Amino acid sequence: MKLQIRSIGRLHLNGIIHSYAQIFFSQNNLYGFLLLVLSLLDFRIGVGGLVAVVITNILAHLLGFSKAKIDNGLYGFNAVFIGISMVYKFHVNTPFVVLFILAIALGFMLFIWFETMFAKHQIPVLTLPFVLTLTLVDLSFGTFTRITPILPFERFTVLLAEQMQIPWYNFVHILDNMRLPQMLYYYLKTMASIFFTDSILVGAILLIALLFHSRIKSTVAFLGFMFAFVTSKLLGVDIRELTQDLAGVNYIFWGMAIGSFFIIPNIHSYLIVIGLTPVLFLFFTSIENLIADIGISSYTLSFSLLSILLLYILKQRSSNNFFIFPLIQYYDPEKTVYKNVNYMQRFGQGMLFKFQLPFLDRWTVSQGYDGTITHLGEWSKALDFEITDEEGRNCFGGCTQKEEFYCYNKPVIAPADGYIYQISNITDENEIDQVNTEKNWGNSIVMNHLNGLYTQMSHLKKDSFRVRVGDYVKKGTVLASCGNSGRSPVPHLHFQVQLSPEIGAMTHTYPFGYFLELRDNKPLLRTGEVPKEGSIVCNVPPAPLVSDALIAKPGRLLRVSQDNENWQWRVETDAYNKSYIICKETRSRVYFDNDGTMFYFTDFEGKKSSPLYFFYRSCFKLLLSTTKDILVEDWIPLTKEHPVGTKWIQDLFSPFILFTRIRYQSALSDTDNIHYPEKMVYHIATKASFLHFDHHRKEASITITRNRIQITSQKKSLCIEWD
Repeated sequence: MKLQIRSIGRLHLNGIIHSYAQIFFSQNNLYGFLLLVLSLLDFRIGVGGLVAVVITNILAHLLGFSKAKIDNGLYGFNAVFIGISMVYKFHVNTPFVVLFILAIALGFMLFIWFETMFAKHQIPVLTLPFVLTLTLVDLSFGTFTRITPILPFERFTVLLAEQMQIPWYNFVHILDNMRLPQMLYYYLKTMASIFFTDSILVGAILLIALLFHSRIKSTVAFLGFMFAFVTSKLLGVDIRELTQDLAGVNYIFWGMAIGSFFIIPNIHSYLIVIGLTPVLFLFFTSIENLIADIGISSYTLSFSLLSILLLYILKQRSSNNFFIFPLIQYYDPEKTVYKNVNYMQRFGQGMLFKFQLPFLDRWTVSQGYDGTITHLGEWSKALDFEITDEEGRNCFGGCTQKEEFYCYNKPVIAPADGYIYQISNITDENEIDQVNTEKNWGNSIVMNHLNGLYTQMSHLKKDSFRVRVGDYVKKGTVLASCGNSGRSPVPHLHFQVQLSPEIGAMTHTYPFGYFLELRDNKPLLRTGEVPKEGSIVCNVPPAPLVSDALIAKPGRLLRVSQDNENWQWRVETDAYNKSYIICKETRSRVYFDNDGTMFYFTDFEGKKSSPLYFFYRSCFKLLLSTTKDILVEDWIPLTKEHPVGTKWIQDLFSPFILFTRIRYQSALSDTDNIHYPEKMVYHIATKASFLHFDHHRKEASITITRNRIQITSQKKSLCIEWD
């Protein structure tokens, strides 16, 4: 029972804090708490907002609505504005309390209604529930004789006198008479008007807090306001109107929403904020003129309408050019930028399906893509493979018999998992330098890997097939043997990727997942490439020891020790079948993938001080192979690390350019047995650079045995064990 009460209390406490943070499109607890405190500086108004949030979240909880949305403040942030506005506009008495509660309930219902309507288009509700609720209140309160509005005269006499009796009043307004540049003065006033106050100090605190919270948000918020200010000046509009009834707040919210939240920050999001701010000004002015005779205000309606209109239009595109929507909303524009850039660097050219070379050992590409012999026209994106010796010859002896060619009768293997779709096994073998143009492809096999993705291997040896049509085979399964059938003067293997199942279909460009290219007898790792003509290539030799150690099946418990402290990690999978390791003690988790050739981490969430982050940073990307000294390189995202003194500079310019980089390198440095190792040691290094100058370098070693991973750096040591 106590645990349940604590859980409910934590839920509603988070809901309150996050409701305030959501005003600035944030989920930061400290930032949300600061906004709550600032709202309470005008105690009467601040309490109105706080009570509205509490009532809204309790109502949502009792009615069984999403606890996650209560926690995230999605139900509460409109309530903040409703509560503050109501107390700002009316005297508090018993009839007002009734109207106050009704307005809060109405705002909540409108949020649910708008959210349901907009969900199918994936469009946000923004502040529409607040605006519509206050509009209905403004239109109706005149009928309620016991609801007393606060007149402008009372606001500047009676209420002002009451406020001046509050101990902190003089401190809050200490900067009000400071001489400031006009744009900055009105910007601070507009910032403060979010909580219906005119204190320059409150505006300055909000500005500084926003700058510390996010450099990108503070930039685009100012851009939105600045171009509204300039437009007002050009068109001769009274600048003071920007500080009344949330008028100027429209432009601040507009800048943050479009420039940093709903669109991944980049030069295009900045330009659209600047370019459409005059349109937003037009929206606001026209709506205000339309309702001027009614005596109500549009509040933040203009911002909500234009943002929803723009997002709806962008959602109709067939491709996300220029304006890219974040796949995951981190409520942190810097993190969104860094993770998106890192994802595009690492996986932007990633393949849905990773093929391996269709043979064992080392083969030479005798004819590549766009070859001059037979790889022409519709069949140009194909590869021919042979085996050659150190002198570059493809045969021994007199080279007059098929059996004298190194590749003849060698096994041909499945390049990936799939079904055997078609087999042709009716063509006799050719003698050397003879070809069969009637049965051009010779004996062939077609595999169906995905619906619409096929591979064809041709010129195979007759009667060498070890599979049948309809069989499902795993990657690496022996299918047949290399032969000399069809249009094949000498034994070789023809390989192509195609989008239809017919033998001899049009070829399709598609890279291999991983392979090694031998240059000067030194292996070089190729990832997501097509072998070039004349290159000597082979598959990456697997290392079952490290592959098994790092596969980490769901449910596996990992015992972790570091500096005489112990933790327990658990491997789990999410709703999208993505594997991750979670450390509940530090509330950290790390997502990873193991495709049998490469182990790599894809994302980390949690504390940098967690031992899980040390594991993530050390084992960021490892080649699961027994081949030594193959360098693997990657980029670590900047979400947790920056070279000293560069963070703010990089944050400001991150939508345009990254001049801070962290390069990761790993290579197998030692093993006790190259064929059946019981111990493998990796050497890893990370290099942070600023403007292409190396700033800091860290090195570590990773020792992997049957049931243990030991990571040792200059300052830390981490041991991971399992059963």
